[in-house]
Amino acid sequence: MQHTSLGEAPAKYPGKDGMLKELLTDHETVIKALRKCIDDCDERYKDAGTADFLTGLMEGHETIAWTLRRYFH
Repeated sequence: MQHTSLGEAPAKYPGKDGMLKELLTDHETVIKALRKCIDDCDERYKDAGTADFLTGLMEGHETIAWTLRRYFH
């Protein structure tokens, strides 16, 4: 747990809206972390292949986050 950026809430069982908000927050956390890694791979390490791979992962998380946001409007 010391190496993760996502929080846990043991023995906490949110309702539907709470769960959707938690999922959205987790996906947004992953997106931010991936953006930083992409920048590091591209600028610091000059590793375009890994940056491209991480960009694909980030796009997947962005799609899911976009889908989850639709439930709040």
